[in-house]
Amino acid sequence: MSLINKVLNKILGANRRYKGAMDVTDSTSFLPNFSIVGNGQKVLIGENNLLGANIILETKDAKVEIGNNVYMGNIQIICKSHIKFGSNILVAWGATFYDHDSHSLDYLERREDIRNALSDFKNHKGNYLKNKNWSIVNSSPITIEDDTWIGTEALILKGVTIGKGAIVGAHSVVTKDVPPFTVVAGNPAKVVKELSRI
Repeated sequence: MSLINKVLNKILGANRRYKGAMDVTDSTSFLPNFSIVGNGQKVLIGENNLLGANIILETKDAKVEIGNNVYMGNIQIICKSHIKFGSNILVAWGATFYDHDSHSLDYLERREDIRNALSDFKNHKGNYLKNKNWSIVNSSPITIEDDTWIGTEALILKGVTIGKGAIVGAHSVVTKDVPPFTVVAGNPAKVVKELSRI
């Protein structure tokens, strides 16, 4: 391990702090905002990464995978099921990845969510999701393929695959798959340019 990585990991302590929640090599370093919220789940991280992600694992089955040579600025990864990042990926500051709807479309179920959240917060040391009914929440995995670039404050929603070599413009809201080697932008994000596949 390089001296820089040793110093960063000593200062940030992410390997030790999240020992039970993630598998990671010593070649990966962490920015000061890196965190994992959730108990008993796994985050799998490859090599030679610089990560500044706030990873929220909402259920016991949540799984986040990050490949090799990935840079993540101050971003949010909110996972109920599965979010997978390939390798050689840039994710700019403020981006958010959200693999579920959070709540039911049924207003009566949402009322129950509010009641449960308040009760859980008071009775379970601030864990406001202790008794959340996840069975009524739509969820679908997100896949970010190799060599992609996700722009600042982009929002990637459930069920989306960002194809190899694609670029997502700043502030875009991605609700559908992005073809490989394209640039998408807007809300909802649409293809605005084709890229060379050299």
